[in-house]
Amino acid sequence: MAGVTFENVTISYDKKVIIDDLSLEIADGECFAILGPSACGKTTLIRGLCGFKSLDSGRISIGDRLVSSGDGRGVPPEKRKIGVVFQDYAVWPHYSVFENVYYPLKKRKVPKAEAKRRALDAIEQVRMEGYEERMPAQLSGGQQQRVALARALVSSSDLMVLDEPISNLDANLREEMRFEIKELQRRTGITVIYVTHDQEAALAIADRMAIMDSRGYIRQVGAPEHVYKNPTDRYVYQFLGVSNFIPLERKGDRYSLAGAEGSPLFPYEIPVAQTADRLYAACRPVDIKIGEGPVEGVVKHVVYLGNLFEYRVMLGGREIRVQQDSHEAFAEGTPEEGRACAMSLRNLRFYENDERGDAS
Repeated sequence: MAGVTFENVTISYDKKVIIDDLSLEIADGECFAILGPSACGKTTLIRGLCGFKSLDSGRISIGDRLVSSGDGRGVPPEKRKIGVVFQDYAVWPHYSVFENVYYPLKKRKVPKAEAKRRALDAIEQVRMEGYEERMPAQLSGGQQQRVALARALVSSSDLMVLDEPISNLDANLREEMRFEIKELQRRTGITVIYVTHDQEAALAIADRMAIMDSRGYIRQVGAPEHVYKNPTDRYVYQFLGVSNFIPLERKGDRYSLAGAEGSPLFPYEIPVAQTADRLYAACRPVDIKIGEGPVEGVVKHVVYLGNLFEYRVMLGGREIRVQQDSHEAFAEGTPEEGRACAMSLRNLRFYENDERGDAS
């Protein structure tokens, strides 16, 4: 197996810096997600790891082996032993399932008997046994994705890189494949780097994750639950899920709801360290209890979404979102549109800026 180390890596295209002095360490045998918005540099970083893009400076190592460096030292892409699955997983349509998985081994001149054994073992690992002679046109999207994973497995038993591997699948298949990939990683113990803009996928799959902002800077690294519950800044908080930001303004030694009639005091404790004239109380829709509590708003819209209800509520001159489990809503009753409602807020965090706060 193999861990991966990025040391002070800088990569540019046409003199525009995409990745700037990035350092990151991925442990041997872990499933590590690199999560960030589109065009933030995630794929550029992975191309540097795989040898498809040269580094301006810095070093990338797999285990104790240097594979890329800014001074040109490194290992050719085909000798890095990385299994790669990109968004367009490109199963070869004229090859059977077995031939798709067997081909990389044949190309590397692995002895026939060993190549066949390894190909069949990889097919079994992705639970496609019995489909060896099927052609891609006879497979579902999820099954084709499994074939691509098997092909990546035979390319490397140490490191697999998955770059947006399930984004082209429908919602149900995406959910299924998230668990398939995690289970595959647990069974094999292979190091997996999972690159995505999908917060749910990263939270579900990763042992640890790195959050990149739109300028390619890493804002936080940690276990998914820790990062979700303890975001380092507003950017991470907002990127990891639907968020409400309730404007507050200083009123003496307290804060009031900005824009609300009569400027009522905000009824929750605010950290002593906060001294700004204006603050934003951050709260997720699921952390708002509707029907009781010290905060009052006006319901604008009630929307039924199957497993939950979502309410749009005017509070402090700003529309916020509230989500309630459907079973609870049916039991307790839903609020009426146009009527005032009481609310309680949990798990509050406070930020001074009203921007996403990209690094500068």
